[in-house]
Amino acid sequence: MRAAVVGQGYVGLTGAVALAQQGHRVVGVEQDRERLACLRAGEPPVLEPGLIQQMTAVLRTGRLEFVEDLADAMVADPLDVVMICVGTPPAADGSANLSQVLTAIEESAELAGAPLVVLKSTVPPGTSDMLLAEYPELRQRFVCNPEFLNQGSALDDWQAPARIVAGAHHPEAVTVLRDLYRSVSCPWVTSTPATAEMIKYASNAFLATKISFANELARMCAAPDLNIDHVIQGVGLDPRIGHALLRPGMGHGASCLPKDTAALFHWAAGQGIPTPLLDATVRTDAQQPAAVLGLLRESVGGRLREREVAVLGVRHEPWSDDLRSAPSRVLLPLLQEQGAAVRVWDPGLTPDELSHLAPSATPHTALLTAVAGAHAILVLTEWPQAVEADWADLTARMREPRVVVDAKNCLPPALLHRLPVVYRGIGNRRPAPEPATTEPSANDPVATDPAAPQTVV
Repeated sequence: MRAAVVGQGYVGLTGAVALAQQGHRVVGVEQDRERLACLRAGEPPVLEPGLIQQMTAVLRTGRLEFVEDLADAMVADPLDVVMICVGTPPAADGSANLSQVLTAIEESAELAGAPLVVLKSTVPPGTSDMLLAEYPELRQRFVCNPEFLNQGSALDDWQAPARIVAGAHHPEAVTVLRDLYRSVSCPWVTSTPATAEMIKYASNAFLATKISFANELARMCAAPDLNIDHVIQGVGLDPRIGHALLRPGMGHGASCLPKDTAALFHWAAGQGIPTPLLDATVRTDAQQPAAVLGLLRESVGGRLREREVAVLGVRHEPWSDDLRSAPSRVLLPLLQEQGAAVRVWDPGLTPDELSHLAPSATPHTALLTAVAGAHAILVLTEWPQAVEADWADLTARMREPRVVVDAKNCLPPALLHRLPVVYRGIGNRRPAPEPATTEPSANDPVATDPAAPQTVV
C-alpha cells in the first residue's frame, strides 16, 4: 500500500519507518523545514534505540521519502492511507490543543482518491465524531487507531504490539486498516471512534496510577524493616498487576502521561464527571519532586544553602531525549531557590543545552569532575555510566556529609551502604539480610532489568 504519515515526531517517524519495513511505500510529511532537512539527510530528529539504523535501511530501499506538504505526497501516485500523527500538546487549562489535528483532517478531506484516514494522535473522547460532523465525507473511510508505544522499544512495539485498537463507524475502514497491518499478529479491539479514544486515555491514566501507587508505597516503606524493592517484586509477580511501570522514582516524567491525565481530567470535568482516583494520581505525582528535595535536604543536615549538589542526569530516562515533562525541570529550580550550588552532568546533552535547561547550574562533561568536592549527589537518570561507575572512587572525591540520593532506585544499595556515605533511595533501600526468595520470571523484563524501557508515549 502507499501511505502518507503526517507529522514526523516520535510516533510518526517510528510509524513511517516501521510501515516501510513492512513493505509499504511511505511518504513522511513534515512541515518543520529544519526537521525535514534532517529527515532527508537520514538523521532522525528524535532519539530512539535502533531508529537511525532502521531508517537508513528503508531509505536505501526507496520505500521511504519525506515531503513538506500532504499535497506533495500525491504527486507521484495516489494514496491508499493517510495516517495522522501530529501532536496534541496541552493548552494552558490542561485540555488537548487540537489545532494540528484539525489542519491535518481538513487537508486529508481535500485529497483526491478517497484514501483511508487513520487518526493516531491522542485526542479526547468525542473528537473523531466532532471532526466527522464537520467532514461527513470522511465517515466511511475514517478510523481512530491510537498508538501504544514505549520509548526505548517503540519499533518493536509497532512490529509486535500488545493490541491494535480500531474505532470506526464502517467495517470497510477496519478492513483497509487490517490490510495495512497485515504483517502484524496481535489481538484486535474494534469499537466506535469515541471508545477507541477513551481506551487510549484510560490506558495512560492507569499506567500513571501504577507509578503514583509505587511512589506512595515507597513512602510507606521508609521503616527500617521494610524493603521497597522486595515489596515491588512481590506485588508485581501477581499476573493481575505486573511489574511494568510499578517502580518508585521521580514520577510520570515522560510527556505523554502528564499530558494525557490532564486532558482526561479536563474532559471529565467538562462532562460533570468526578474523578477522585485520577485526581489522587495527579496529586501524588506532583508531590514527588518536593519529596525528593526534602529527602536530600534532610540527608545533608536540614539545609541546602551553600551545599554543592551534583545532579547526575536531567533526562527522565537515558533512552529518551524528551525533556518536556522531565522532573529535573521542576527539581533544578527548587534546588537553586534553596541556595544549593548545582552542578549538572548528562552525557546526552551538550553544555549549551544543559545551561539552557538550568542557567544558574554549572554544566560538566565528565562524571568525575561533576562529583569532585560535592556534598551530595542526586541521581535523576539511570545512565549506565553512573550506575556502573566505581562508586567507591566517586564518593571518595566528595566532601562531608557525602550524601547520595538515588531518585530512580537504580544503584545497588548493598554496595552503597558499605561506603562511608549517607545513601538514600525512594523508600527504604537498606540491603536485606537475605535475598528475596522468589525469583522473578525470565520473561519479565522489569523484574530482571530495573532499567528496562517503560516510558509510555
